[in-house]
Amino acid sequence: MYDWLIHKVLKIPLRMRVRYDRCAVSKPEITVVFLHGIAASHSTWRHMLPELTKDKDLSKVRFITLDLIGFGKSEKPKWYKYDYASYRKTLTKTLRKLKIATPLVICGHSMGCLIGMDYAENGDIMVDQLILISPPIIRAREAASVQDQFYDKLYTALNHHTGSKAVGALASVVESLSSFEKKSLDTQAFRETMNNIILNKDNYALITGLKVPMEIIHGRLDPLVIGANLRAAAKQNSRINVTETFGGHDIVGAKAKKVNKIFKETILNWLLRVDF
Repeated sequence: MYDWLIHKVLKIPLRMRVRYDRCAVSKPEITVVFLHGIAASHSTWRHMLPELTKDKDLSKVRFITLDLIGFGKSEKPKWYKYDYASYRKTLTKTLRKLKIATPLVICGHSMGCLIGMDYAENGDIMVDQLILISPPIIRAREAASVQDQFYDKLYTALNHHTGSKAVGALASVVESLSSFEKKSLDTQAFRETMNNIILNKDNYALITGLKVPMEIIHGRLDPLVIGANLRAAAKQNSRINVTETFGGHDIVGAKAKKVNKIFKETILNWLLRVDF
């Protein structure tokens, strides 16, 4: 009741749960905030952070992982609107609490890419760089390909049958192979973020219009990402650089190594700018 009064009635934004906040030095020169995808948590980064945080070249980097509202150990209120505007307010509240005083990089995976993109365009705190891993971009209907239409129907069907035994069985398999958390499947957060964010037909216009540098990495075997849309977006927006690597949707194996390599190169380029 108290939380409902504070956040719903008085409009004081929620804060996301901070799961990791560390820098090897006392005064970082750049901050990276990691945003996971749908039905996941900060564990998405379990194959990246151990290597990155022990890299001496990245000692001046502040690494922060969050659990999005509705997932992981963050709050899951029924009154929350799981849309871009709500996540934007929550992320602003969280970042201000963290007192970030350096250039800000948002590194997103899957839906976290979309939330990061929206924040870079519409958020209250400046984002200097986006690193987007496996962004699920679907084009608007008037420009949609057969593949876009298939994905639209697939995501919609999944969203309408989250409580079915078949989807539950599939989720168990996916959970054993990735950062996907089955317990998040048949929830309000899953259903509403699927409708409001992943199936948002303005996502392609958003990515092609962004004025923030974007490094995009996706696996060529990823069944949830349309690589052609990412390449098309890069042709329309010179700030986008797309790298296709071996792997699927999750950040594991060869894909994790490639992601870490590109991540490090991108951050070191920013550190050089800071030093000069």
